[in-house]
Amino acid sequence: MPRKSFSAPHASFPEPLVQWRLGSRDFVRAVARLVSERRIDQVAPDRFRQNTKLVLAILGTGLVAGLGSVGFHYFADSLGEHLFFWSQSHGPLARLPVVILAPTIGLCLIGTILQLMPESRVGGVKEVFEALEQSGGIIPLRRLFNIVLSGLVLACGGSVGPEGPMIQLGALIGSTIGQRARIEKRHVELIVQAGAAAGISAAFRSPAGGVLMVLELFGARFDRGLAAIGIAAVVGFTIRTAILGDALPFRPSVPLLSLPAAALVLLIPIMGLLAAPVGHLFISMFNRFKTILPLRWPLMIRVTLGGLMVGVIAIWFPEVLSAGYPVIEHGLRGGIGFELFVILLLLKMLATSISFGSGAVGGLIAPTLVIGAMYGGALGYAFHRLTPSLVPQPEVFVLLGMIVMFGSIAKGYWSGLLMVADMSGCYHQLLLPGVIAGGISFLVSWEIHDQSIFGLPIDPARAPQSH
Repeated sequence: MPRKSFSAPHASFPEPLVQWRLGSRDFVRAVARLVSERRIDQVAPDRFRQNTKLVLAILGTGLVAGLGSVGFHYFADSLGEHLFFWSQSHGPLARLPVVILAPTIGLCLIGTILQLMPESRVGGVKEVFEALEQSGGIIPLRRLFNIVLSGLVLACGGSVGPEGPMIQLGALIGSTIGQRARIEKRHVELIVQAGAAAGISAAFRSPAGGVLMVLELFGARFDRGLAAIGIAAVVGFTIRTAILGDALPFRPSVPLLSLPAAALVLLIPIMGLLAAPVGHLFISMFNRFKTILPLRWPLMIRVTLGGLMVGVIAIWFPEVLSAGYPVIEHGLRGGIGFELFVILLLLKMLATSISFGSGAVGGLIAPTLVIGAMYGGALGYAFHRLTPSLVPQPEVFVLLGMIVMFGSIAKGYWSGLLMVADMSGCYHQLLLPGVIAGGISFLVSWEIHDQSIFGLPIDPARAPQSH
């Protein structure tokens, strides 16, 4: 008898079982194809490796940026502060040789380097912004020359600040780590933003201020990347304070009281309204001085003359030298009156415009804060004379002035509020008046000038979107 054939097409199997067998065959073939192409054993591990590298890069960026800020502090800030304090403790004739020779000779040497190395002239906040917008976060390592020269200008008494170079240093560190670790391009930009936040956080001792400034100035967004930026900012802050201490640089000598409700309604809006044109005055002066020395002159000559002119001002008013933070502390202690606040407000604008107009390099945030403190002090003492019951402590206006002027000049409204509050510890005293005056100054300033002092068109309606 012939053998039964079992090759008939599934006649003896129920229909659902037949479909299951056919489907399982397709599944097995798909699995075999994935394994043959090494997808199953690579997709998850590759993603894990990329995320691990990103986290390590963020932590490393915050760590190195914090250490870099400490090094910059010892290299530049300390020298500038020593020059300032020495000048303050001597009369005009005694300090004349120092305040003339230090800026003149120092900036002459710096100007020579800037002339011989044109690439060292590029840097600062605008460089970071352009790197994010135009080159995918790639910042050349040679930008380190600009950071070093900015520190030297600060140490020699030029009216510049340390925070811009610290921001650039943090961004440069993030860019370098991202490239060396072979991080994806979209993540390199995130690491650069995280590095900038770490630099800001370390410079101002304000992690929240660093995160907000990256949001306001460098195109960060409220998404998952903000967590990475916050981590780097906290790490940078922690390293800085662990080494240099957590003392608040702008803590008032006596506890400040909150302003009365009448002052919030009547005086604080006036402060915000007036801050916008004062900020515009500085930006106009700053831009005008870029051409006050003929561009056909060698850069070395222009930078030397800039140092000489700042030195001449410092014979009588050494407060204009370097970043100028000690004068803010002096004002918070009640050591400056109305007339001197006004004089220093105008002279700091002039000295800063001369320094940058001559071709020197450095940061603009510290001069902006000093100008704001002088503006706030002048207005606070004026209000105190007119209505002492509404302004019993004019020193609080020194802090408020920094907030409103940072919003007007740098277009950093929320970051300025948080940074000044963090540096002074006066959260309750500054929150309400800072929101009102800072908001008015910020809004009105857009109607007067649509760019920040950094030259960035950062109005959300005008700015290009970050990638």
